[in-house]
Amino acid sequence: MTTTTAEPRASATWYDEVDQAPPDTLEALHPSRTRAWARAWQHVRTEQVLAHRHVHLHDPARGIGETVSFHLVPGRGSPYWSRLETDAGSPPVWPGPVLYAGSPHAEYGGAGTATAALSAATTAAGLRLARSLGARAVVHPGLTPGQATALTAAAPAGVTALDLGTDVAFTRSLGADADRWWAGIPQKYRGDARRTWRRGTDAGLTLAPYTGAAALPHLPLFTQLANGTADRHGTRLYGPEMFEHLTDVPGAVLLAARDGNRLVGGFYGWLHRRCLYLWACGIDYRHPAARRVYKWLLAESAHWAIDRGAHTLDLGRANYAAKLRVGCRPQPLRTVVLLPRPDTATTTALGDLARRLGEQALPHLPPGTPW
Repeated sequence: MTTTTAEPRASATWYDEVDQAPPDTLEALHPSRTRAWARAWQHVRTEQVLAHRHVHLHDPARGIGETVSFHLVPGRGSPYWSRLETDAGSPPVWPGPVLYAGSPHAEYGGAGTATAALSAATTAAGLRLARSLGARAVVHPGLTPGQATALTAAAPAGVTALDLGTDVAFTRSLGADADRWWAGIPQKYRGDARRTWRRGTDAGLTLAPYTGAAALPHLPLFTQLANGTADRHGTRLYGPEMFEHLTDVPGAVLLAARDGNRLVGGFYGWLHRRCLYLWACGIDYRHPAARRVYKWLLAESAHWAIDRGAHTLDLGRANYAAKLRVGCRPQPLRTVVLLPRPDTATTTALGDLARRLGEQALPHLPPGTPW
């Protein structure tokens, strides 16, 4: 008679501070998966973090250890989640505080999903913490479809598990040199992109890359510009302390467009694993060259990254049309919501939110893309 032996479960150990946890054995795929990001987010106030805990998971069958950070936030306490509601024209979803695995601000999540055992431990740990803190939901944002499937499959009986389309990330290959960058832009937009870049340069725009702590003196003004850009989309997203603490994440850079001594725009992001992540953008719309700054800065940032050996550009989320015009590939991102107890009103509201966001996104995605 053949017998099978179940794989051992992953263990979970909680810590108050992320640096108390043992070292992870998995390399962080994205800047937001690094321990430095989790350490920085412990001090963020713009997202109204009421409590943070960190659980170190260990899968003995695979020899994998990874830390997942959870943040308790009031129902209206995450500006990025509020932006999703604003974009969808939906009323507030959450009836009370929620527990985020990471943060919706981060673009990418997915910690604790590398194996089935880790996924089971992640969902169990999050639900246990949510119940102890009185959270109405556990929210895992910024997931690939595979990560979302792993978490929903691991949800225990009696827990509502929702797999929702909420966002789209945009990436493209940089190419080996500037010529390949331009060649990657669709032909119908390429000529305009090159003319705009050339005219910006001729008008005196210069790129000033401020890496790590060198960005700090410039962040108060950049925060104003970034919030001015975000305000045009309906939600104020950033606080200066958010940018300041995240300069500790390795690869942090403020790519600033300058006109003489004046900062007229910038991208804030990270150079991580040969990918340049452009996470936040700010433009001075009072400047006479404002209409060309974004395109000029994007080309200059791409050239800067190529010179440093990067092979991929990640342009973040939202602003679909502009990102498709420079040759980006859209990647839908999912959010898994676990409700510790049945909540029909919240389930309905989340489904409506995802549907409305999908109606906006699908015209910009390849035909047949699931949402």
